[in-house]
Amino acid sequence: MTYGIYFDGSVSADAIRQALHAVYNVPADLVYAGPPEALNDHPGPDPVALITPAGGQFAHEFSAGDGLRELTGATELELAQGICRVARTRALLDDGSPAPDYWLLVASDGSYGRVQTDPDSDELTVLYALEPIIGEPGLRVVPPPDWAKTW
Repeated sequence: MTYGIYFDGSVSADAIRQALHAVYNVPADLVYAGPPEALNDHPGPDPVALITPAGGQFAHEFSAGDGLRELTGATELELAQGICRVARTRALLDDGSPAPDYWLLVASDGSYGRVQTDPDSDELTVLYALEPIIGEPGLRVVPPPDWAKTW
């Protein structure tokens, strides 16, 4: 999978789909929004991206592969930043580190930084930032432990 982004549930799945269209001109009928079990009943062309319910604060799981990358030419972070700016929402994506509870939080202005999520929760819940994030000035910052400072 090329893209795996969790968008804040305060915005609708349709708003995410419309932002993807606004930023990258991806036709809305190429983005499926709904539960995975209803995907077989999706009318129209095969989707290049899926927005499925994830539960919790980051309630929209956005997933896509090479088809979307070919349409947008965007990295996962660039895509999240563009959608967040237009939809005025936030997103979490894997920060690439071996720590399972460290993520990149993209703010509604497109700024981003690493955050710690709650390891004791089944849902993605941000506990604090590991570095200041311009678009999230109210988010408490706790520097990462020494072993994680080199990522």
